[in-house]
Amino acid sequence: MPQVITDQHIVKGQKQNGFPMRKWKISLMGINANGEEESLPYVDHVEYILHHTFEQPLRKVTKFPFQLQEKGWGEFDMKIMLHFVDNADSPAMLDHDLNFQQNHYEIEHTLSFKPDIKPSFFKLLNRPVETISDRDSQMSSNDSGIDGKAHKRRKDAILKEKSKRVKADRSSDEDSHGDSSAASEDEWDSEINVHVLAEKFQRLQASDLIEVIKMVKANQTSEMYVREDGEAGEYQIDLRTLGDDLLNQLWQFCTKRLEG
Repeated sequence: MPQVITDQHIVKGQKQNGFPMRKWKISLMGINANGEEESLPYVDHVEYILHHTFEQPLRKVTKFPFQLQEKGWGEFDMKIMLHFVDNADSPAMLDHDLNFQQNHYEIEHTLSFKPDIKPSFFKLLNRPVETISDRDSQMSSNDSGIDGKAHKRRKDAILKEKSKRVKADRSSDEDSHGDSSAASEDEWDSEINVHVLAEKFQRLQASDLIEVIKMVKANQTSEMYVREDGEAGEYQIDLRTLGDDLLNQLWQFCTKRLEG
């Protein structure tokens, strides 16, 4: 089944109509029977139907995880239309409530298909697909040039990309209601892809991961999801909660270590 994932945060120093401006992004992920995140191989592309005050309120996204990023000040109901591979069935329309009650929230949806669906598409719906955890485990096990001890330290220090619920944004007591304002796409051009960043972490040496942890600790705020389990030797971070500045620092650090 598809899951709609929403992340949002206040843009400091920016207000419109008395409300704080917020950056928000929506992406889609598959959820299997075990509750594991996976891809959506049966979805060809996604169309987002935004509030009419947005410039180009109809947005088409063709690449998984079908992420849409924008900026605005108001909450609103949007439509998300899933178009299937080979037009095997009519598009599925999902209703999504974009709200600012939490920095991060996930909503699961159930799809139904016509009984006379094409056999090829039925096979696509039911074939096993690689889960996100499978991908990360495979990447970790395929790393070369790392001895057993270093590999264990990497496993213990893994920074998990899996989405987790985080507490509501407390930086403003205002409720953001009303029509959404149009936003510039350019402000998202430098946005760090947290999934790619997590993959970079998997390729770092254990000593470099320790430096990453130090950087996070030095910049940690109450809005970040950071958990340290001393007994298990694990350090968990939800990358989506770190903020643009720290994500950029981590990206530059990883790029320097991996390409240097």
